[in-house]
Amino acid sequence: MKITPCIIFLPLLIIMLSACLNHDETVEGSSDINVKGLENVDVLNSHGSIEGLERMTSFYENMQNGVPSELRIVHYTIEGDPIVTDLNYNGELLEVKDDTTRDKYGSGVIRHNNCSKLIEEVNLTNTTYIAVDCANDPYVMQEILQIDYNLSQQDLFEFELKYGLNLENEIDTLTNTMKKVSIENGTQINHDYKMAMDVKQEVYKRLVFANYLEEKDLTKKCGAVNTMNYFLKVHINGGQREFQWNACDYSIDGIKFTKIANYIIEQSAEEQAEQPKVVQGYVLEKKDNELLIGEGLTMLDYQWIKEELQQLDYENYSFDFTILVGVNTKEFNPGDKIQATIEETISDSIPVRAKAKEIKKLELY
Repeated sequence: MKITPCIIFLPLLIIMLSACLNHDETVEGSSDINVKGLENVDVLNSHGSIEGLERMTSFYENMQNGVPSELRIVHYTIEGDPIVTDLNYNGELLEVKDDTTRDKYGSGVIRHNNCSKLIEEVNLTNTTYIAVDCANDPYVMQEILQIDYNLSQQDLFEFELKYGLNLENEIDTLTNTMKKVSIENGTQINHDYKMAMDVKQEVYKRLVFANYLEEKDLTKKCGAVNTMNYFLKVHINGGQREFQWNACDYSIDGIKFTKIANYIIEQSAEEQAEQPKVVQGYVLEKKDNELLIGEGLTMLDYQWIKEELQQLDYENYSFDFTILVGVNTKEFNPGDKIQATIEETISDSIPVRAKAKEIKKLELY
């Protein structure tokens, strides 16, 4: 008589547990990115506005740990046609499939490539995922995805952050002012505040990784009391973006924007001193006591730009070029990746000529 209830209960328990597990898997791995005519899109690159970057990061981490994984990336062309890149890692090799059949102005073929691994190359102004040791590429490398966050290429980037229980505090880089209200007695303090460019560059980078140009469904209120509220207004070139949310928003976007806001607040409490300029890039050429550096290049950029070096028109490239003078060139060769702290800018010509205070070679990967 005691067996029957257990027999009835066990299937119900299995169904409930299965439902819970399936729900968790859906939240963890499913995609809410909609592309007409395509399913299971994980990452969407729409002219530099990238959705689903956390899935790209997760795939890269899985490869580093030998975990078999799949990823679908869609890049929109200028005309709005989707080019599909499917990544399939089996635990040993990476298969890259590029499908251009939907691109009206492309080759209209499906191309397969086998590569040994995926590299994440982090520069000061971009992060790029590159497949290396690829059988069907002239440089045995293929760019998979690049995230650009070069603040110097923007005509205008400023922001206003309001925060507090009633948004009573404010940090405004547009007017270079800051307002803070004491929690204890409500005293308001206003003073001038200018954010250092390296900090502003970091804020811009974090916003790009949060895909701030797209619409966000952020939570403005929740049941908890005495929680922090945020309002962020971003001025970018001729446009503006506004975001308002509460610290209890634990969505992916909510967590990203709260981290960005807290970073700004933390920096506002620090003394903002301009840091010396840092140059990071590849050595393109060396002469007596001089190194020509291509800034912001990836390892793949270096391969093709070195072939154009003799006919290079520096003004027609989006990259910056710097000639470091007074350098002991014996330690460096073309193809080395370096980072240098600039002591003095000698000329503003193109390429810029500068004296390096410190210079070191960086590991490629």
